[in-house]
Amino acid sequence: MSTLTPAKPDAARVSAAPARTVLRGPTRVLLRLHRRVLWGAGTVSLVAIVGMVAVALGADRVAADFAATGCTLSSPAESCFGPARVYTDHMLDLDRLLGYVGLALLALPAVMGAFVAGPLIAREWESGSIKLSWTQSSRPSVWLVTRLAVPAALVVCGITALSAVHVWAQGRIKDPFPAIWYDLSYFGASGTVPAAAALMALAVGALAGLVLRRTVPAMAASLFVSGLVATALVRLRDNMWPTTRDTFTPGSDYVWPDRAAVVEWGYMTSGGDRLPSNICADPSVDFEVCLSEHGGTTGYLEYHPASHYWPLQLVETGILLALAALAVFAAFRVLRRLHG
Repeated sequence: MSTLTPAKPDAARVSAAPARTVLRGPTRVLLRLHRRVLWGAGTVSLVAIVGMVAVALGADRVAADFAATGCTLSSPAESCFGPARVYTDHMLDLDRLLGYVGLALLALPAVMGAFVAGPLIAREWESGSIKLSWTQSSRPSVWLVTRLAVPAALVVCGITALSAVHVWAQGRIKDPFPAIWYDLSYFGASGTVPAAAALMALAVGALAGLVLRRTVPAMAASLFVSGLVATALVRLRDNMWPTTRDTFTPGSDYVWPDRAAVVEWGYMTSGGDRLPSNICADPSVDFEVCLSEHGGTTGYLEYHPASHYWPLQLVETGILLALAALAVFAAFRVLRRLHG
């Protein structure tokens, strides 16, 4: 009779089976609960990508039409003035459109962080559903991991795709409005910074939701902190990597480096003291006499060449990821204090 009795499953396997699917339930519930928001965000992202592709193709068409006239922007022929103006006007409009998209990409991480702070975390505290979730669905740590990992995966993938298409489209608009690597709407919307900014904003949003546990205050706090960090990094960006310095003789034929992000320029005395660039800008005075009276002997230029793009990107990315890690650590500490 014992040979017909089915063997009892191994206890280790029974206990291990739920562990393999522990994240499936919370993840599925989270995606289903906010599926309308996700579908809406996906639709907006797709529309933005299609729009940027259309802008890039439009720039190619405008350039081809202008080239077909046989004119260039430097043509002295009067017959080329009209086509050149039409060409520059169209390119300016397309460049502005991409600039607006770049600014939207800068704001996107903060918006997603506010979404995590409010609808994803703080609203569950307000409604009381958090207790039901912890007792019937998942442990508190799994609950928080799900609300961090799922948005992080979706937002990083989405913002990376948007950033890549934006950079590609911006590269299609060349003369007379080429992409400038240090522009606010380009630097912050390209490279590794957008994804790192998204992770930082999501972590700050989670921390704000756990600390405040009220939807509107948590969203406001998340937006404020994310905006404050972004503003501070923009102001500190020039100092994140050593600048290059050129010196030149005032009045010489020195040419400023192409595509350089100028940090500071002016004049220096023989003792090494710096003089502001506008010290002798008054047109009523003789420049050389004025500069000599102030002891200025050489001019100097401190700048970031185009080759500093990636060093600056990586330094800023490292700062954002460090802030994200700090916010995640603080969020789990707050969760432990709340749950006991």
